[in-house]
Amino acid sequence: MGNNQANKDFGGIVIRTDNPFYFSGQTVTGNIYLYIQQDGFPGSRVYLRVSGKEYCRWEEHRTVTENVNGESRSRTEVDVYTGKNSFYCHKIIIYQFNTPTLPRGQYTFPFQFQMQAHLPGSFYEQGSQYKAVIKYRVKAEIDSFDKKYKSIKDSQELILREPLKTNIEALRGQMEVKAKVCCCVDKGTSHIVAVFDKNNYLPGDPAYLWIDIDNSNCQLNITRVEATLQNYLTLRSNNNREKVISRVVNRSQIEGLVAGEKALDNNRKQMQVQLVDLNSQGGAIKPSTNGQLVRSVYEMSAKAVLEGCTCCSPHPEVRVPITVVAPVPLIYNQPPPQPSNWNPQVFQPQLVSFNQQDLYVKSQNQGMNQQMAQPYM
Repeated sequence: MGNNQANKDFGGIVIRTDNPFYFSGQTVTGNIYLYIQQDGFPGSRVYLRVSGKEYCRWEEHRTVTENVNGESRSRTEVDVYTGKNSFYCHKIIIYQFNTPTLPRGQYTFPFQFQMQAHLPGSFYEQGSQYKAVIKYRVKAEIDSFDKKYKSIKDSQELILREPLKTNIEALRGQMEVKAKVCCCVDKGTSHIVAVFDKNNYLPGDPAYLWIDIDNSNCQLNITRVEATLQNYLTLRSNNNREKVISRVVNRSQIEGLVAGEKALDNNRKQMQVQLVDLNSQGGAIKPSTNGQLVRSVYEMSAKAVLEGCTCCSPHPEVRVPITVVAPVPLIYNQPPPQPSNWNPQVFQPQLVSFNQQDLYVKSQNQGMNQQMAQPYM
């Protein structure tokens, strides 16, 4: 049985959740497996620890010019901003043995606890000058009373998905512009109505758009119709400095419409945008998330691009927010091979209810909930 960073002479411990991922607000279930093959480990409490942390870091480059002996010289300075937030950190006693040292044996401690509904989803993205992480872990550990011995512990990453905050439904938007060219010469009006098939997607899904365009009262051709998937990643440091990274994730386009014509109802334009990232290796896009320091949101748009110089007026365009839901992980760490003659004493499932008393601070073990599981009879 596996055991990370432990004194393996005494045995090992493993923690595993029953599912590879959970939605915020769901009940997490799992087991702690403990195997003690030698008496004498100075510890008696089996702890469950759950943590959620977010971290961001980015660089900003600026040019500094100074006068050196009458000569102007420039150099580039790099400012580094970071944000750290431990927003979810609980530690609770699952079981306490009635002996000062761990008794030899095999034990299974089932547990369950509910994640809060407002928690942000798991997230990881790294670029050449930035990094953004939201990560959750569950840990099982037995602390040693004697500093000469390392704690027996094991941990597993917990993938959390943000729940859908709205029902899956089609989105609709419209915009009418008065087309003007240089010197604000009036060229009529152009009207666009766009319907997006839904508001929630998985990475890799196709997004379908139906676009009605009325260009019958406009003297300008529509050269093309563009559909764009845009991402906005907002990072915030601990001193409230913000960095917004905006980028086009994917885009498609089709032929436009000549002046004086319209494409409505059965003749409307149809488009498709694949939710893949053309700028990243493998094409996988990151999920939406709404942390305090890390926030990633998406926007879908449909735009009719008018010909010529239209600096005096915008192009007809519709923008709508969408949510990208984290996919199911393809790989899940199952419990390692069991020790020979594995026949553990199975305790009653422990329903854990975290509260303010269970907040975990390093080197502070007082005030934690000490309700403990009982073995099945």
